[in-house]
Amino acid sequence: MTELSVIVPTRDATGDIDARSSLDPDPDIDYEVIVRDDPIVTSARNEGIKRASAEKLVFLDDDSRPCDGYLSRVRDVLEREAAVAGKTVHPGDDVFAKRLTDHYDFGETSRYVTRFWGCNMAVRKEVFDHVGLWDERISWGHEEKELAERVLAKYPIYYDPELVVYHSYAESLRDYWRKQYRLETQTPYYWDKRGVSESQQWFKIAQFSLDPTNYVGVSPAHAAARFGGTLGATLGRIRGMVAKSVSRE
Repeated sequence: MTELSVIVPTRDATGDIDARSSLDPDPDIDYEVIVRDDPIVTSARNEGIKRASAEKLVFLDDDSRPCDGYLSRVRDVLEREAAVAGKTVHPGDDVFAKRLTDHYDFGETSRYVTRFWGCNMAVRKEVFDHVGLWDERISWGHEEKELAERVLAKYPIYYDPELVVYHSYAESLRDYWRKQYRLETQTPYYWDKRGVSESQQWFKIAQFSLDPTNYVGVSPAHAAARFGGTLGATLGRIRGMVAKSVSRE
């Protein structure tokens, strides 16, 4: 009987996928890896859920590299917890590891948290039966936050710092800026779901873009990342607002 279904969205299902090759095989665990190359990450995860043989579901990105013993650890934690967040580490000694990936790490102590990330999380299938699947209107960006809020209405999210995955947050400053832009194009839809009025949304965008603290850093690299990231995020939010208005016409 399959104990774990590991679901991995990817853009290239035929290539070398780190998440699959990095899993430490354990003869005591019957697991399957479901790789989906659907164009939208939330659709890929939902299709993976539908095809999963196990009741315990693990979500990794295709470039996630789980630590040794990851499978046995996540299997055991899911025996007692319905939703689990792991510790995600950006490899390397750069500005992203030092200053821009704090949201990945909830510390060294196990506790209950309010978020999980799709590159390192696990959920029992029953949770999706009760709260619904990933929101496919969010192609990428805020989809984990939106799902976590629905999960928390019925289940706690447990953080296990020993469930370590190495996952690069960005390869370069330009990559980081692009990522901020893409992420924030989804923000207006997320705000809509939370009941934020359109006028409030525009106010939030203006407030964020005009806040000088969003453009400064503790080092030249950090300042460049924050400056470009803030500009990218602002443009992404504006594009999201415009796209939303066009779709209504």
